[in-house]
Amino acid sequence: MMKSDLYTGQLKYKDKEFTFIFDGEELRLIASELNESERRSLFLGYLGRGISITGQTVKIEEGYLVGICNETLQTIVFLTKKGMDIVYRNEVLVVPILAYIIQKYRRETVDRISFSNAEINCIHPVSESFTVEYGPDIETYSRDGELKLITKKFSETTTEKQEFLLEDRRVVVYFGVSRGVSHKVGESPLSIDSSLIFEFDPTNDFEFVLEIWRIAKSFLQFLCYRKDVHLPVGDIYSPYEEEKHEKFATIYILGEDGAVDVDSLKRRRYIKQEYISGHEGEIFSDIINHKIYLRHLPDTYKVGHHIDAARFVMITAAFEWEFRRNYPNGIERGEKTKQIEQEATQAIQKLIDNSTGKLKDKYKFLKKLIKSDSLQSEVEQMGKDYGDIINPFGEYLYELNGQELSYSKMGLRLGNQRNHFAHGDIDEEFINESLIDVVFLETVLYAMQLRCYDIEKIDVQKAIKDLFHYSIAIR
Repeated sequence: MMKSDLYTGQLKYKDKEFTFIFDGEELRLIASELNESERRSLFLGYLGRGISITGQTVKIEEGYLVGICNETLQTIVFLTKKGMDIVYRNEVLVVPILAYIIQKYRRETVDRISFSNAEINCIHPVSESFTVEYGPDIETYSRDGELKLITKKFSETTTEKQEFLLEDRRVVVYFGVSRGVSHKVGESPLSIDSSLIFEFDPTNDFEFVLEIWRIAKSFLQFLCYRKDVHLPVGDIYSPYEEEKHEKFATIYILGEDGAVDVDSLKRRRYIKQEYISGHEGEIFSDIINHKIYLRHLPDTYKVGHHIDAARFVMITAAFEWEFRRNYPNGIERGEKTKQIEQEATQAIQKLIDNSTGKLKDKYKFLKKLIKSDSLQSEVEQMGKDYGDIINPFGEYLYELNGQELSYSKMGLRLGNQRNHFAHGDIDEEFINESLIDVVFLETVLYAMQLRCYDIEKIDVQKAIKDLFHYSIAIR
């Protein structure tokens, strides 16, 4: 849950003392004492209600601001929207922030952060972390209510650690299960949650913590095939004795208090950790380096059931991106095709050499098209190379709609309809069968993405079956 208390206190900004007021959303800074010269220097000539007499605006340059709360004397760190404008309102600075960290204890460095939410509890099933014993039999339990809940050992509920680099820093990632016991009124006496955990060399860079949150969210969105995955809270740790960690702070992310999509989780529309086991670090690396395409993910599970022009184009764009990743040199051509392309290239090069201006640019554009692959040929090639994985899903889907799976026809329809949308050909009749094609293409995308990491065929198929809720048997 997001904290909703009102915090006040002191912090330094531009080496000046400010009183801050924070209500969980807006951070306001009130200068203690400034002379006219300091005021003009700090606010760049702002006058009145945010009107600048210099034509310039004040931008927040610091990635984070550190203050001390009046109410608790605890340290609070405000992670700002670096580079965004600060609003100057009635001699009060309103600073845009992304998140804030409340430190229960003052510690100099951070070396671990963990996140828990409903999606993580399903991806790394928390239900498999304990067993329940009812005594002699279930009838005894019904009569006297006695049962035993036994949690498994940490070693049995913690996944193998994987590594990746973020900002040239080594980060270790793994899933684990946390247990909590409480005797406080109003709290659950026992809590068991799965966690996504990151460990790294000790640092005092709180912006780095926020970067980890960003990639963690993208990772979970990829596994759930939807963007409405929320990570509002994270636990922050510092080094403690040898290789232990001490929880000393909590990070709260603004705007992350959306509702949990319970329906999609009940339908098991997510990829379990066991299907990608041993490859988490590779997936994180590709997310960080923008190698894996995620822009086509639907905003919600329900939106994913609807295909409009924008989603159609984005899904085909995702396929072409992933195709280039799998085939960096394009589709392998036969010797005869290579010879024809070479002759065509030489012929158009002569036209380029003898042309100028816009005509020359047109010829250069045509030259690039000579060796480019069409969407139809890419779909056909994909069908040949991934058919052993995706054919069962394609055959099921097309048969369900009274159609036959044909990668050649599929690629032709997708290419034509994509071009209609991209070029604004609204007078062209919609190709009805292409709707089935693009729905199947979503399945194809995950097969291509997961196989990039050499994940076993059976695990790729299980992941696809769960994620897209296919009612077929996987053997």
